[in-house]
Amino acid sequence: MKEYRNRKYLSLKKIAIVLVLVITAGCAQVEQIPGQAYEELPNPVSDFTEKDKFKIGLRWYEQGSFDIAKKFWKPLAEEDDCDAQYSMGLLYYSGAGVRRDFGEAAALWTEAGEQGQVQAQIALGAAYSHTEISYTSINCNRGCGIEKDLIEGYKWFGLASKSGSPREVGIAQKSIERISAQMSSTQIEEARSEIYNWKPSPSECISRGIFIAAPSATRAFY
Repeated sequence: MKEYRNRKYLSLKKIAIVLVLVITAGCAQVEQIPGQAYEELPNPVSDFTEKDKFKIGLRWYEQGSFDIAKKFWKPLAEEDDCDAQYSMGLLYYSGAGVRRDFGEAAALWTEAGEQGQVQAQIALGAAYSHTEISYTSINCNRGCGIEKDLIEGYKWFGLASKSGSPREVGIAQKSIERISAQMSSTQIEEARSEIYNWKPSPSECISRGIFIAAPSATRAFY
């Protein structure tokens, strides 16, 4: 009987060791994921047929895996994908998966906004006007590292009001009304002239039209 119990104890001990090894290996594998090339990263989309790397990165973003989302978006942003530029800007704005850098966020939003990406244009309007857009969880009441320029803010909100969704148009128009009260007629005329003469650069992007807000858990207030 004693010998049987010893064998049983040893068997249970072996099982426990195997389980520990399996769990440890699994954790190690998960830790390695952020360092992989983005082509090798798992696709979290439920139907596994999605080929758009931006959308795959978005699924990781929605799950809070910002470092993995960055690996999908960064190469696209470098190829002038306007949605990826706007989204990478959100990461830098919030310090999600990257070191917080308002200057880099503004640069990426500008690249996207110049191509006609509406959410980037609204973000720039908020940054230059030192205002908050709760719809995108972007709060630039304290500047977001950009010197206040109401003409520039008006311009970006004005551009967004021309091509955004009904909700985006409404937000842009209300923002224009709010900042117009702080502007002279000369400033407003200058902003309107910039809107009239604006052309997408280097060309107009084809946005996917997906609404993306800043990560609420890392929302910035500076």
